[in-house]
Formats: sequence, structure tokens, C-alpha cells
Amino acid sequence: MIEMCDLLLEHASERRRLVEDPVVQAAAQRWIEVLGEAASNVSDEVKAARPELPWREISGIRVILAHAYFHIEHDVIANVVVDHVPLLRQQLQQIADSIGAVD
Repeated sequence: MIEMCDLLLEHASERRRLVEDPVVQAAAQRWIEVLGEAASNVSDEVKAARPELPWREISGIRVILAHAYFHIEHDVIANVVVDHVPLLRQQLQQIADSIGAVD
């Protein structure tokens, strides 16, 4: 999940490019899908220990992107990447640090 956040932040965090560039849009959507799939596989113990993370929403956006690809608003993707991924990345790193995981 951290890797997907890093890819989003490095390559897709400029709102204008996310809205205007179809390649950046496609990459961001794919990385968000992978992020959502990974979130759905996080153990119940970790989810219970970190209830402040929006686990259900992260998993849910994957379903939306995977099945409603003709109706995706690019502003929504931009909002997710710009407004939510930086904090999520930080929170995931805290989890990784607390369990001694390597990025």
C-alpha cells in the first residue's frame, strides 16, 4: 500500500495533470485499485488496531474504479490523490514502523 501511495504522490499528485492527461489518469486509477485491493487484504487485527484509517472506503473505491470505469469523474480521482493519499501514506508508514515492516 505504501508503494502505491508513493507512486501516486510521485507521478500523479499534480491536480491539473490528473484532470487533463489520460495516461496519468489511467495510472492513478490503477494504483488506487491496487491500493484498494491491498486494503481489503489487511488483517482484521490491523484494521481493529487502526480504526481511524478508512479501510472500507479504500476498498470501496477499488470496486467503483474497477466496475464503473466509463463514469469516473477525474476530479474525484484528483481529490483522492491530492487530498487523501498524503495522510494515508503517513498513517501506513506508522503502521509499518510499529510492526517493523520494510517499505
